[in-house]
Amino acid sequence: MKIKIGFAMGIIALMVAACSSHEQHGSGHPVADLTKLNHPGAKVYQSACMSCHAFAAKEEGSVAPPLFGVKDHVIKAYPERAAFIQRVITWVKAPNPNDVLMPGAVKKFGLMPAQAQLSDADLQAVAEFIYDTDFTKPDWYAEHYQAEHGKKPH
Repeated sequence: MKIKIGFAMGIIALMVAACSSHEQHGSGHPVADLTKLNHPGAKVYQSACMSCHAFAAKEEGSVAPPLFGVKDHVIKAYPERAAFIQRVITWVKAPNPNDVLMPGAVKKFGLMPAQAQLSDADLQAVAEFIYDTDFTKPDWYAEHYQAEHGKKPH
């Protein structure tokens, strides 16, 4: 039993390391190595969010929009740190189909399920991590944004 658990943990660690330190889907930009980020929210993101919201994965085969895109949309609507954090916390607890900031993503992926298993402290930490982290937009994003919005991203 211990060997199986140890083996599974080793495989998970390798997968996380591979996803974190290599380029994804030809983005042209390396993805941040989470092990080097010393932010409490990085651990929450890694365990609760990353399986759906990769840093910069192109949407093909994805189940949710990439994290940099989520941040981009939320920060445009809520540029102040406190408001941004509160919006993320509120949304993750109870996504509201009548208050969507990414209608194209909801149309493509469906409404995000509520993440009731996350504590308020975890939600606060991950929202702060998202706000505080400068995610590099991948090369493919400008073309995608223009196709979705009819203009170049700012």
